[in-house]
Amino acid sequence: MADLRGRRFGRLVALYPTDKRDKKGCVYWHCRCDCGAETDVTEDSLTQGNSQSCGCLKREAQQAIPTRLHRVDGTCVEWLEKRKHRSDNTSGFRGVYPLKSGRYRAAIGFKGRRYTIGSYDSFEAAVAARLEAEELIHNGFVKAWRCWQQQNAGLPEAQRLPFRFEVQKTDGHFIVKADTAP
Repeated sequence: MADLRGRRFGRLVALYPTDKRDKKGCVYWHCRCDCGAETDVTEDSLTQGNSQSCGCLKREAQQAIPTRLHRVDGTCVEWLEKRKHRSDNTSGFRGVYPLKSGRYRAAIGFKGRRYTIGSYDSFEAAVAARLEAEELIHNGFVKAWRCWQQQNAGLPEAQRLPFRFEVQKTDGHFIVKADTAP
């Protein structure tokens, strides 16, 4: 057991070892957090950087999420802007799925709904259709929201016009209605 007395680990300062041990036999250290709370943390958690506070750091990070992410009608703008390839994707492209018939289905999700774009003979055609739908729906939403944000910048909440962006699929075509005009 190393003597950690007085050493700082993130927001925690190790005060003294306790009689408690974890299942591996590792010593618990009684620590004081910068926020004033005291907690017991294993030596391994301290030295390996797994514990850096009494839990106040996590609470602060969770409370800051709404200030960093913009959710509009259940849609996170930052997620649409920074879409990445998912590692669990089986077809190689987001929203394109192989069918048992050998064809490919393209689909897109928006505001909690899944829209089927269509069924295609080739993977490339399904990807092209998906990219076209992303441009129309996802990128269209982000552009319309940014435009609305600029138009309402500096206005009190009560004077802002509501942001509306609706997607409908009629006769196999997407219809997007964006209302951002003042």
